[in-house]
Amino acid sequence: MPNRPPPTRVAARLRALADTLMLGRRETRLLLLTAGVDSFGTGLYSATSILFFTLVRHFSVTSVGLGISAGSVCALLISPQIGRLADRLGAHRALMLLFLVRAAGYSMYLLAKPYWAFVLLTCLVSTADRASPAINQSLMAALFGEKDRATILGTVFSLRNAAIVLGSMAATVPVMLDSPSLYQACVLANAGSFVAAAALLVRMRASADAATGTGRGAPRRPPASGVRSPLRSPAYLLITAVNAALLTHNTVLTLVLPLWITTRTDAPRWALTALLAVNGVLAMLAQIPVNRRFSSYHAAAGASALSGAAIGVACLVYAASGAVTGALAATALLLLAIVAHSAGECLHIASTPLSFSLSPPQARGRYLTFYNLGRVGQDLIGPVLLGTALLHHVWAWWAVAAVVAVAGALPRLLLRGPEPVWETPVRAAAADRASPGRLTPQGHDHADQ
Repeated sequence: MPNRPPPTRVAARLRALADTLMLGRRETRLLLLTAGVDSFGTGLYSATSILFFTLVRHFSVTSVGLGISAGSVCALLISPQIGRLADRLGAHRALMLLFLVRAAGYSMYLLAKPYWAFVLLTCLVSTADRASPAINQSLMAALFGEKDRATILGTVFSLRNAAIVLGSMAATVPVMLDSPSLYQACVLANAGSFVAAAALLVRMRASADAATGTGRGAPRRPPASGVRSPLRSPAYLLITAVNAALLTHNTVLTLVLPLWITTRTDAPRWALTALLAVNGVLAMLAQIPVNRRFSSYHAAAGASALSGAAIGVACLVYAASGAVTGALAATALLLLAIVAHSAGECLHIASTPLSFSLSPPQARGRYLTFYNLGRVGQDLIGPVLLGTALLHHVWAWWAVAAVVAVAGALPRLLLRGPEPVWETPVRAAAADRASPGRLTPQGHDHADQ
């Protein structure tokens, strides 16, 4: 056989990157395709939904906001029950069901003309939207080991960011044409993206069922009924509260920063889109290597501390940008702040392994949906508190910086014990005999024996 020419340096690097990202695994490719399709539809919908509801359905902005708040309350109350369902059905089947519910809910927006129908559908889709990421992460936890899990989480996050940006860019056409029929098409395209995502998951059924212990012939999983509630786990309550605090970065970026730049600084208006682009690019480029660097339990606790510090620094520099005069000085400070902000965002995502390590595998859906309540809480409270305080009081930036920095450091300070081990219910139950008042990672009750 003729000798093959040696690969070029670029080809070798691409092959190494593909190996690092585990693109040779069918599960990886399907998860990435699912995330890309889902997120493209989300970007398309997010950029046009408010126009659809106000210009096509003729609801007021206040009415739409109240409906979204009602949806967040429903998500807060119902998401943990969806996690329980996922533990019984398996994460793969539950995620497929959520995709189909989201597809049906979003498509019915085209038929729901009364306001009460809009509120009911918003409660339905908001609950499914908020539960889906946790169930998706539960599926990834079953399919990938610790180091590989950090890589797939970072890859999916980066791809989601890119797909949302592409979806938002595609929405430029209906926004520029201001066409009601195109706004409706965007809503329908978002619903269709969930049908496509569910179809992709069908092709993963065999490996997913085997990994989650729900397929035929799969090893019998320990029952989840004897596992203590996350409400009775001080360590899990801690990281859930910390998650809510660190998600301040999301509220600042999407709600506060646009108004801060345009009303409280001397920076030009174009600086807003430029800074958001910098944030998106940095997040996409940095997330995978950052996740791989902080993939272990104790490293993830360190990532939480660094995230709080970085977000705190960003808040202080944002405050300074409103105190200086001149467009150049304000823009330079805002650029420095967005770099720190992006670092804090990536480090926050890198702290996610804590939520896996502290949750028993047979109840991971329940635990991860509980952890995700930090996001729901931030959605409910963050806009009111941060939107009001940060835009009107410079001292509020200092207060938020201090709170976030202290909150981010708590897992590093309080979760100093060994990494939890969940291999067998007996071992976990024996370890759980520690004092209930301590921040211990084990989550089993003695009933597991």
